[in-house]
Amino acid sequence: MTPYTETLRHLARLPGVIVAMTAGAKDGLIIENSDGAGSRGDASAHRHTAALGAFLYARSGRASAAAKLGEPVFMRLEAERGQLCVVGCGEIVLLALVEASANVGRIRLDMLTARGAA
Repeated sequence: MTPYTETLRHLARLPGVIVAMTAGAKDGLIIENSDGAGSRGDASAHRHTAALGAFLYARSGRASAAAKLGEPVFMRLEAERGQLCVVGCGEIVLLALVEASANVGRIRLDMLTARGAA
């Protein structure tokens, strides 16, 4: 159990959330996921998603630093069939893979609240 266990369970219960995870910010390895809370999908895809999310968040951090914008707060990758939401929390990233129709505003708010509580 980590400080994010309840957050992951909460996010997984939101409509449209496929899986919520925490992963290492540098290596993208999954620390914890919401599988116990009813996530859908396979573990291999989740591993790739976590690695991709951590990589993209690191890249967005370098881009925002180069633009002198400071640290990224929330990153969202929007695609045809869904979205990947990522929030940095120090040494880890909090990720939510969501359906295209999900209420991203609510998910964003909950992820940022968890970031502030960490």
